[in-house]
Amino acid sequence: MLRKSITFLRDLLANNRTKDWFEAHRGDYLQAKEEYEQFIDRLIIEIRRFDPGIGNTLTAKDCVYRIYRDVRFSLDKTPYKRYLGAYIAPGGRKSELCGYYFHLEPDKAGFLNHSLWSGGVYAPDAKTLKAVRTDIYENIDEYKEVIFDPNFTSTFSWFGGDSVKTAPKGFPKDFPDMDLIKPKDFSFYKNIDEALLTSDQLLEKSIEVYRKMLPYNEFMNRSILYRKEMANDR
Repeated sequence: MLRKSITFLRDLLANNRTKDWFEAHRGDYLQAKEEYEQFIDRLIIEIRRFDPGIGNTLTAKDCVYRIYRDVRFSLDKTPYKRYLGAYIAPGGRKSELCGYYFHLEPDKAGFLNHSLWSGGVYAPDAKTLKAVRTDIYENIDEYKEVIFDPNFTSTFSWFGGDSVKTAPKGFPKDFPDMDLIKPKDFSFYKNIDEALLTSDQLLEKSIEVYRKMLPYNEFMNRSILYRKEMANDR
């Protein structure tokens, strides 16, 4: 289903040193981009069926990230990203809310282990982090029902970013489920098998996975939206 996208990204991986190769193959990139965006548009339609909260006007162009890298402050000076990514959430790729991320990142031929589906709260700012921690703390039983549901635990892995060593500021040190509010990142993923990426079953399987994210995203978005509402009332 994403053959042109995979072929282009593999070729880019082998030639991502200067802009010359990319410019000479811009036509291939545009075909890959069009194929990828068409798939994301189909994803949006299907996700909207079970999560109308993403909105009625969202399109792939709102969700797909640019392939160009900002190298000003990076030691890695390769000019282009080695992947295509799209974040399907209210407001698109710039959304602060939980949504549905689709990441296509091939390695060398025969290896596509970097491609994945992802959800949750990725790299939240301080206010959002405090909001979601508070919601977990105040609704710990509900949260545990979500994250320990067999449909969730059998499907997803946590990214496992940094955590604070002790209780976050403002939370009691004797909270029995402290490990659940220590993380600085609350995002999770499932890898996509190579064969599925070129299969007609990719859309169906993606929706199956994204449906399992819905309870978690709804829990987190409740606290994020509440924080925004409180800020607007001030």
